Amino acid sequence: MKVNFVELSGMELDYLFLSFMLYSFLGWLWETTIVSLWESGHFLNRGSLLGPYCPVYGGGCVLGIIMAHNIPNAAVQFLVSACLCIACEYLCASILEDIFHVKLWDYSGIAFNIKGRVCLLGFLFFGIATTVISRIAEPLVVAWFDTIRPDIINVTAILFAILLAGDTLLSGIAFSRKSRRLYRFYVRYHVMLNRECRSLSHFLQSKLPRPLLAYLMRMQAAILATNRTLNDRHMQHREVLEEKIGETIGRFRKS
Repeated sequence: MKVNFVELSGMELDYLFLSFMLYSFLGWLWETTIVSLWESGHFLNRGSLLGPYCPVYGGGCVLGIIMAHNIPNAAVQFLVSACLCIACEYLCASILEDIFHVKLWDYSGIAFNIKGRVCLLGFLFFGIATTVISRIAEPLVVAWFDTIRPDIINVTAILFAILLAGDTLLSGIAFSRKSRRLYRFYVRYHVMLNRECRSLSHFLQSKLPRPLLAYLMRMQAAILATNRTLNDRHMQHREVLEEKIGETIGRFRKS
């Protein structure tokens, strides 16, 4: 049976896929800046792939977009979107942990979590975000796509699909450690990217007026103190990951 994406979402498949890529990038940007500042006080690359995108965000938004075509009630859409998005996040976490033995996020220190893979806070965030995107942001995105020639939209969608498929394949091989050389490159790439992210955050801080910087630093310290109180196990897990990455790089350099 052929799936009719126009009937499901009111959009062609190439429009839907480009929306997926756009929201995956915005999700990566959100994680790399706001979430990283909240957790560690500086920017950090939070993506699991090589490219600047988090597919779990794109997938959640696309689910919300598809449902927006058939669910007129905002409250119902929020509930269904939140359930599907949190299920998507749990599935991604399960695949990473059970198949590739990698844990990229951990909500163990946050109240109302399930195995540290999902939590109530994420449920609320995804529900609100996908509802707002479906009802407000996506019509603007579609209007923007409509200003671009259809053949350009189609070619761009195909190129992004090839890029994402290749990135997913290479990252999967690296995660599973079936290629020592690829895993070595993967670890070094992320270490380098995190170093650049930290440098960028420090550079931006140096350009802020001193009174504003002092205020932001006090606010940041309060946020970090609260975050560590709520999520100590998460922070400890990140430290263990950093130690393992350091040990891995050390072994590679010796070899």
